[in-house]
Amino acid sequence: MLLALRAEPSGKFQNFCRMSSEDFEFILTKIGPKISKQDTNMRKAIPIQERLAVTLRFLATGDSFVSLEYLFKISHQSISRIVPEVCLAIIDALKDEIKVGT
Repeated sequence: MLLALRAEPSGKFQNFCRMSSEDFEFILTKIGPKISKQDTNMRKAIPIQERLAVTLRFLATGDSFVSLEYLFKISHQSISRIVPEVCLAIIDALKDEIKVGT
C-alpha cells in the first residue's frame, strides 16, 4: 500500500503521511538502522517504512492503535511498541536540527 502511494504523483502519499516522499526518505535514512528489526523463524519483521508510516499517521491524525491496526494490518499491540520506539528514534536523530521549546 505504502509503495503504491509513494509512486503516485497525485499527492496522496503527502496527504496520507502529512509529508512529502522526499522528507519521508530523509527521516527514514536517519532512523532506519535504529528502528529495523530482524526476521525470525516465526515471523517476518515489520519493514522500517511501515514502522515510520504508522507512527507518522498516528502523530498526524491521532487515530487509535486499533484503527491503525485495520489500516496497516499490524496488531495494535505491535503498534503500541512501534510508535514510542520510532518517536524516540526521530527525536534522537533530529535533536540537532530542531528546537524544542521548554
